[in-house]
Amino acid sequence: MTQPTPPAAAGGTTIAPVRDAPPGTPAGAVTPPSPAAVRERLARRWSRARWVVAVTVVVLLSGLVIAVTTPRAPGGSLEPDGTGQDGARALAQILRHQGVKVTEVTRSQDAARQADDDATTLVVVKPTLLGPRQLDRLVRARPGRLVLVAPDAVVLNRLVPSVQPAGILPAKVRPAGCDDDDAQVAGPAYGGGHVYRLASGASGAVCYPAEGVAGAGSYVATTVDGRDVRIIGQERLLVNRWLADHGDAALAIRALGAHSRVVWYVPDPLEVAQGQERPSLFDLLPSWVFWVAAQLAVAVLLAIAWRARRFGRLVTEPLPVVVRAAETEEGRARLYRQSHSRGRAAATLRTAALRRLATRLAVPAGTTPEQVATLVAETTGRPDGEVQGILLGSAPAGDAALVALADDLDTLERQVATTPHADSSAGRTQ
Repeated sequence: MTQPTPPAAAGGTTIAPVRDAPPGTPAGAVTPPSPAAVRERLARRWSRARWVVAVTVVVLLSGLVIAVTTPRAPGGSLEPDGTGQDGARALAQILRHQGVKVTEVTRSQDAARQADDDATTLVVVKPTLLGPRQLDRLVRARPGRLVLVAPDAVVLNRLVPSVQPAGILPAKVRPAGCDDDDAQVAGPAYGGGHVYRLASGASGAVCYPAEGVAGAGSYVATTVDGRDVRIIGQERLLVNRWLADHGDAALAIRALGAHSRVVWYVPDPLEVAQGQERPSLFDLLPSWVFWVAAQLAVAVLLAIAWRARRFGRLVTEPLPVVVRAAETEEGRARLYRQSHSRGRAAATLRTAALRRLATRLAVPAGTTPEQVATLVAETTGRPDGEVQGILLGSAPAGDAALVALADDLDTLERQVATTPHADSSAGRTQ
């Protein structure tokens, strides 16, 4: 509780509040709080903060348990190390068991460099993430076989111009329906998804034909500039979840395992052309985010202007309840007693007594509490040490000592008030 600032005494003198002091401390000395007071203060703070600490600990432990117990699937969709349902780890492991070395790369430079070999199959998943520079690097690479998984028209125009997209159809089990050796050995497999057709005059095989789209299918085998190319329009042929169904595994293994080495290229979405700066977080945000932020800022400013304090002329209002001064004093006394603040209560009593005594004695400006106590002793004829102990002594050790201090202060004030020449004694402090 904040201690009230005492007003100035007669003659402009301000009596400083009396500070708490442990028993046996000389008047005016500044000492650190006792260990008991420190423990009591810490106990009060802990009682207020323990619920906050408990809730914080529970939240942290819950987050830790969730983080530890939640199963995590390394790798993402169509990645050779992905163990989730959309990963391709099962296919990669089968190829490795058959003696095929599978290497995952995420940069177009690495894919073009490592796949520039006739004994290597370059597999490109998620080719729609490739930009012009990345496509140019793949055009210059000369792998033994190029496998594209669900490419779009842009990718096909750069890498396989003899193949054109023909739409997207529902996935279902379809027969091979072509003379390609790999498809005939695999037999019926999931078809549909992205379907393609050969351009006019192009040679190749279109397998797993789509109903209602003439000459289109979800698996295309062709050649481009002497390079063997496979187009897989149905991603389900590669993922862990569907690999064991029908002829999916056989078709995927024969399409990817034609050579002793597979370079599995998973494009990095953040890869940019050489010489350009990597985009910042703000570059990756959509343009509407800034407009939403501006609207939120305007809304916050309007709310501040709406709820802000408006200063005007002072208006007197009747109090809803009139509280007697005695009730306020009793409430404050109960708070002191509840917190065992005997030192603070004693300091308040002494400060008020010093203020009244200084007014009674009409002390001049600049008079200190010690000087007021000396003047009171001279006025009443009581020993100076006794008066100093009453007005500037140590904190009482118990409730009985606090009551005795209040009685001593009242007696001292009555003695000063009944002294005949109390007002004329102020000159002795000059």
